[in-house]
Amino acid sequence: MNIISDVLDNDFLDAVVFKDTPYFITFTKYPGLRLKVNPKGRVSYITYGRIRFGGNPRTITHGTISKLSISEAIDMHYQTTKLLSKGLDPNLIKKTKAVQFTQSLIFEDIAMQFLNEKKNNKEYSELYFKHCKDYLFRNKLRVFHKLNIMTISHDMIHDWYDSVSNTPSSANSAMSLLTNIFSYAVTKNYLDFQLNPINSVNRIQLKYSNNKKNIQMDLKQELPRFIYQLWDPLNIHDVNLITRYAIYMMLITGMKKNDVLKMKWSQVSNKKFIKIEKKNFIQFFPINNHIDDVLQEMSLLRQKSLIQNEDQYIFYNANVPSKPLSNIRKSLIKYSVDLEWVVFPEAIRKTFTKLINESAIPTHHYYYLLGLNNKTSSFNSLSNYSISTIELSKSLDVVHKKLESLSPMTLPGINEPLRYFLTNKT
Repeated sequence: MNIISDVLDNDFLDAVVFKDTPYFITFTKYPGLRLKVNPKGRVSYITYGRIRFGGNPRTITHGTISKLSISEAIDMHYQTTKLLSKGLDPNLIKKTKAVQFTQSLIFEDIAMQFLNEKKNNKEYSELYFKHCKDYLFRNKLRVFHKLNIMTISHDMIHDWYDSVSNTPSSANSAMSLLTNIFSYAVTKNYLDFQLNPINSVNRIQLKYSNNKKNIQMDLKQELPRFIYQLWDPLNIHDVNLITRYAIYMMLITGMKKNDVLKMKWSQVSNKKFIKIEKKNFIQFFPINNHIDDVLQEMSLLRQKSLIQNEDQYIFYNANVPSKPLSNIRKSLIKYSVDLEWVVFPEAIRKTFTKLINESAIPTHHYYYLLGLNNKTSSFNSLSNYSISTIELSKSLDVVHKKLESLSPMTLPGINEPLRYFLTNKT
């Protein structure tokens, strides 16, 4: 017996009925995801799908509703379907992963792969690459070199950090590099997101507060606080709406500050994508519901200001509408009031990168959303890069679901709290 549902939320789970025989519940929004309801009260999330290139369908059990949140179960489902689409058997990987991937999961090999990729993509300068490799990696992180990355635990990281905290600044830098290496391992499917020890480290009470101009916000602690201040329900910060939406646009797109502030309406095409000219290619950033909300709000402000020019800046200077918004630093200081440091535009972009790292999307979508020129593929257009705006929009939705899960302003019955609160301010 199968039941088909259009919704999957906590109220639905609370209303699940137990019967004399097991049965399944499928969901129209999440093809392949099922709930198995057993008579004894056990309700489990499973993925049912066929491996690419043939073979019998596979049933992969993720866990019970008491141990997994809905967002965690959906993330695991998407990771599983990604493996199936590559022709891999998730059950076989679970059983034999330690044997199959021991050689490829050595921390030293993964770390060097990460650093070389950053260097080749010109995300790290030659000087910074050398500093990371020769000092942070070879020196500070040497205790992890020969270990299988799957065996590195929270306690090991905690003990390591205590052992190097006599040089707090470099210890923090090494911790940041360690975090990035683990995030990279997750994106490459070397490590399951649920097994990432960094998820439970919570920065381990860092002994020294770094200057975080170019560091991302902590997703568990700092980002929710920043989102709440950006919402600002009582309007205590008194920030111009144009500035507020510009900062929100940076948060949900990861675009560079100048790409957002100098964006014009002529770059917006049929509510499908935003055209951004880069140095060596043209990026077509997809427009999903979150981004469309911002564009609609800015369009309303534009109409109220009686601005007619179609080539006008989207985020314009309220005093001189023909010029773009320029100074957002004072507003960022206000929105950083709950943090121990001032969030800079580059930190917002790196935070978005962190969200992508923790979301199960294709690697080439990762590069495209960040506007990075991946040297291994043609990047002049979406068609040359074999990406459709629909595919890219779906990947962006996955990232935004991760962002939504971190929003502190949830209310019963509101499925997308961040969109609701940020664009329905009273």
